[in-house]
Parts: sequence; structure tokens; C-alpha cells
Amino acid sequence: MKVGVPNSFCYAGMENFFIRVIPEILEDSQIIFSGKTTKEMIEYGLKNGCDELCIPAKIFIGHVEYLIRKKNVDVLFLPRLVSLLPGTYSCPKIIGIPDIIKTNYCGVELIVPEINLRKKRKIMSEKSMKNEHLFDFPMSKIAKTKNILVLAHSYVIFDEFLNKGILETIKSAGYNPIYPAYYRFNSFYISSDLPKEFFWSSARDIYNYFEWTVNNTQIDGIVYLMTFGCGIDSFLQELIMRKCNKVGLPYLCITVDEHCADVGIQTRIEAYLDMIEWRRKSDEKNNISTYG
Repeated sequence: MKVGVPNSFCYAGMENFFIRVIPEILEDSQIIFSGKTTKEMIEYGLKNGCDELCIPAKIFIGHVEYLIRKKNVDVLFLPRLVSLLPGTYSCPKIIGIPDIIKTNYCGVELIVPEINLRKKRKIMSEKSMKNEHLFDFPMSKIAKTKNILVLAHSYVIFDEFLNKGILETIKSAGYNPIYPAYYRFNSFYISSDLPKEFFWSSARDIYNYFEWTVNNTQIDGIVYLMTFGCGIDSFLQELIMRKCNKVGLPYLCITVDEHCADVGIQTRIEAYLDMIEWRRKSDEKNNISTYG
């Protein structure tokens, strides 16, 4: 049996988990991953996704279409990720993505187990989940100086279409990009200056990492990659922007959608880094900033 798994959206970074778990519940299964996002997948997603979806969810639909059309999978494995940190919920689009796929592809068989830490983990056996991480993203290395904090959901940072090559642009300018990685941080850092915790686990990941880096590392600026149509990003980036204004950190928000041209975004990043560099050299910290 060919089991299709999209490498996108909420399932990005879960490849090792799927390789370990799927054979436990489906004997004689062959796991087929969709791979990196391609232009073909983007076209599939834009054609089949409704306007209300965020761009990562549309791209996810493109990955599914690719698995069905090009790989001829027998079944799609799409766990329902209800809660991945105790006391939180996932984004509503993440929770409902199996239903969206079921609506779009009526004739395709889906396997939809549930992961819900609000009810304790409910997927496969306890043995399969023990001492294992769901996600396996590479952690960034923090340098002593010239760090640029890039904030976004992990499925944006590690998708070559959505990140628009921002990490490489920052590196080529002589700065070190650092970023949060899902669910590896909150296990040891749970404090926050907010009066209440975030309802969504991904928002808690991003904000707590932002707060930790501001208080414990030397960073020169912050870039927030906001995806069009993301409800969490819409208020989280505003909250972080206000905090940056208070502490005097250069801040840049870039909204990514299906119409973005890579060159235009790279130009904005380069201009932003140029201003940071001028600020470092001319000691203009006490002047009115040109970047807001």
C-alpha cells in the first residue's frame, strides 16, 4: 500500500515521526512524501484552495494534489493535530485540514488519527510516542554579534517558496539568522511578560522565543515573515512590533502571499540590513530612526 504524506504546512518537520509510526499501524506500507514545494504544487493549490485559506494551507492542498496525480498513492495519512502543547490548541485551519482535504477529494481514502495533548496523546501506542519529538527541525546557532532574529511559523521558515530565500540573503550580508523551531523551546522556557498565555501553541512558540532572545542574546534586528490570511500572525506581529519599539530594536514585517516576487523581498531585506549597518557604524541610536 502506498501511503502519501504531504511535506508541508503542519506536517513539515514530522518526516522522522511518520517513518517510525506509520509501519506500526499499516503493515506492508510504502511511505511516499511529496517533497519540496514546486511551482506545479503551487498552481494546484491556488486552483483548488478557496480564497479564505492562508497561503500555507493552499500550498498544502497542492502537495496533496501532487501525491494523488503524480504518485498514485492509495491512501493519505493526515493526523488531526488538535493540541501539541499542554494547555493550548493548534490553529483552527491546522485542526480542520483533514476535513478540507476530504471535501476537496471525495474519492480518496484518508487515515486521520488524532494527537491531542489536552486529552493526553491519542495516537498509536504509548511505546511509539515515548521520548520522541513530533518535529525535527534544525536548531539555529546564536552568534556573539550580528544576529538577526527571523520570526515565523516553522513551516514558513523551512519552505523555500514561502521564505523567499531570506535566510540566505541575511547570511550573504554578513549577519547570522536565528529562528524559533517548533516545540523544542517551550519545554525549558515557559515564562512570559504577558498577562495571559497564548491560546495557540505556535503563537506561544514564536513569542516566547522572541522574548528569550531579546533578554538573553545580542540581536541587531528582527524580521517577521507574515503569511497572508494567517489570523495568528495578524495580531502576533503587531504585539512584537510594539515591543520592539519599546526596547529600540529595528523591526521589519514582510507579508508573503502567492503573488510575491523574490527579488522585491530580497531588496527590502538588503535595504533593511544596510540601515542596521549604518546605525552600527555611525552610532545613530540616539537619533530618530529611519525605519520606524
